[in-house]
Amino acid sequence: MHRLRPEYQDRVNFVILDYDIVEQREFAGEMGVARHPAFTVLPPDSGPDQATDRRFGPLNEDSLRELLDALVARYSS
Repeated sequence: MHRLRPEYQDRVNFVILDYDIVEQREFAGEMGVARHPAFTVLPPDSGPDQATDRRFGPLNEDSLRELLDALVARYSS
């Protein structure tokens, strides 16, 4: 993800949570993410209970790029 961040950061807000910090772990729980690595999407102007597109486990660069491209297309309209 860190390698793709510069390419997408003008269109996607990346939030990286630290599970060692209680508040961040609780926020992840509100999104339905209880383990990591995990990827989830919060649509624009939504709260953690509206998280979508949950993916669990490591994603290779091609899979992550595919997910990001689909999200950019979906929310840029």
